[in-house]
Amino acid sequence: MHNNNKETIYEDADNNLQKPNIYNQYSPYYESIKRQRFKLFKEICENLSRLIQLEELQPGFPLWSSKLQQFISYYGFSFTKIDHLKLINFYLSILSIKNLNYVNAKICFNMLSQLTRKIRLITRNDLIIDWKIFYTWAKLILFNHDEPYSLVSMPKDIINSFLFCVRNCRPYFSATATQEILDEFRPYLCPFDTVCGDVMGYWNMFLPVHLPPELHDQGFKLWLSEFLDIWETVCNNPAWEQSLISLFSCVAWHNIGYIDWEPWLSPIFTRILKNLSLPVGNVKSTKETQNYSVPVVATWIVAMMGNQNSCIQYLRDLLNAIKNFYHPSNTGDFQTELISFLSMLTQAFVDRVYFERTSNPVWYFNPPKSHRLSDEDIDEFVNCLKEYAFISIFNKNHLDLAAETCQYLSQLRPQLIVPPLVELLFSSIDNMTEPYRFTSLITCLTGLTRQIVRQTSEFSQGQTFVLPLLLSVLPGIDANDLKKTAVTFQFLSAILMVITCVDCSSAVNTRNDLSEIEKKVCLSTNKFEDFISELFNRIFQMIDALSTEMPDTLIVTMDLKMEDYQIGLELTSVISCIVRQCSKKIFCMVREKITNFLATYSYSPKISQLLTGLIQAILKGNPVETLKYLLPQTYEHIEKILNQSDILILNDDKGDPELLWYLKLFSELVCAPGDTLIIYKPMILSIFHQCIHIIHK
Repeated sequence: MHNNNKETIYEDADNNLQKPNIYNQYSPYYESIKRQRFKLFKEICENLSRLIQLEELQPGFPLWSSKLQQFISYYGFSFTKIDHLKLINFYLSILSIKNLNYVNAKICFNMLSQLTRKIRLITRNDLIIDWKIFYTWAKLILFNHDEPYSLVSMPKDIINSFLFCVRNCRPYFSATATQEILDEFRPYLCPFDTVCGDVMGYWNMFLPVHLPPELHDQGFKLWLSEFLDIWETVCNNPAWEQSLISLFSCVAWHNIGYIDWEPWLSPIFTRILKNLSLPVGNVKSTKETQNYSVPVVATWIVAMMGNQNSCIQYLRDLLNAIKNFYHPSNTGDFQTELISFLSMLTQAFVDRVYFERTSNPVWYFNPPKSHRLSDEDIDEFVNCLKEYAFISIFNKNHLDLAAETCQYLSQLRPQLIVPPLVELLFSSIDNMTEPYRFTSLITCLTGLTRQIVRQTSEFSQGQTFVLPLLLSVLPGIDANDLKKTAVTFQFLSAILMVITCVDCSSAVNTRNDLSEIEKKVCLSTNKFEDFISELFNRIFQMIDALSTEMPDTLIVTMDLKMEDYQIGLELTSVISCIVRQCSKKIFCMVREKITNFLATYSYSPKISQLLTGLIQAILKGNPVETLKYLLPQTYEHIEKILNQSDILILNDDKGDPELLWYLKLFSELVCAPGDTLIIYKPMILSIFHQCIHIIHK
């Protein structure tokens, strides 16, 4: 009866928990985990409350705060909302203690950051935080005059802990906090005084920007127009301008649709263009410009879009003005910022689309429907940026950022991104004068594989590109260019991971509900065998070339070793993706090709890793079939070598190369699951007993 009552308590508690770790429920010990969780949290709460009752923070406060952090790491937010709020208020009350040491303050900052990071769990109706608590600590931490003289010891990274904490607690500042903050700092606002930078920093840090629409009169409407006028008036790029830009970006993002940015779009984009400080001719800037933060500017621009305003047109004009600087031939430090700008724009745009269209929106992000991004806005945005993204792909120094940009754009509109890139790839395959085009495009398409194989109502023909792409990239497997080979393997691995290698061409004759595109896709799958055959032919050609082009006795550089190691990993990944998701016929084809190659293989230690990678892949895919065809033959080869050789082979510290290869192969095969090895136990023991006497160097 007592146990039943306990189980009822645990079940009731589970229903009211904030956000427990969902993976614990799949553990076979879930009931035990629930009991431990309940007991541990109760113990933590009791000891934290005892600290306050006894008025002794040391040594219990760091200990039990650490245990609470560990509890959240293991069990998630496995406590009720009431307990959640009590914990937040507990650490806020600790921060309010006078003369609290910095170590305990940092613990409070970290715990508050942890407890408030899931902003969906607690709304403004549940929690209000006094901003003055953090203002007091801001003066002690950010403007501490004692630390330079070693009069006080500050914990490492306490500034970052404090800033993260303020950022997470800022949505819960009271409605009157805006007026209080303005009244506190307005007397110090003087553009010609250095204290102005501190004031702007405080405003950027503390001003509430998450207030609901009914409280906007007590929020940004008290200061936004005034701050914009200040920003427009001061044009000498002061240091505090960065704080102001960050504040504008933040208030724009959290109040989409409630601020009319149209009158300010022209000066905003003009200042952004000016701040890029792009070189014009031979003219060099005499003053070092403090560039705006790229993520901040990108977020600001995306937040101003919507309701058919002219923001996208201004963005188009801005990009058109700097188009020449995106060309790969115009190299310079400025290209990092320009391509990052594209990446951050697309990332912010994808985030906004997600937040606006998710079924479970965040409570503070609720733009009016009239100002939400429409399908036309998305089309216009993608068309605006895609040309510059395509140009940036061929920039050797920033390919990763360009590929990331294309990936985000393809998530928005795959029909506008995937076909042009595929056409560019097809045209670059036979282009011998520009080999980097192939590498760049294949790297970019690797991040787009999900959009290629995914069939949607807007983009249904992506699957028709799969087989042509697989066949067309095979020339990229080239022993003379290991970097291109690695990139090709990465693409093959990415696309083979999300498809099955099965011949479905017969479905055209058995089903009458297929669309024309689906019929085309099914018919194309009869080329899988051709692809597998050509793939292994090129792999074996590469292995032969690598084994003969350099003597094994030659000293190999570290870079070459790393390239070989990477190629081995990528090759193993490709074969694993094939054998785990293919038909039995194709697996037999793969196994037969590998077996036949091993039978004629001349051992070279330099490329043995590539071959063992092949063995590992097919062994994981189908251990029973692999062992059936490889283990007995390997056993026979080892027995034959040992029987035909004299005792000296066991004592030779250099070893017999052929014997070493077969032993290495045998060691890979016995890594198969134990239940598949049982029938080969006599062979394994026989080899073990004979080879245990071999003397190693």
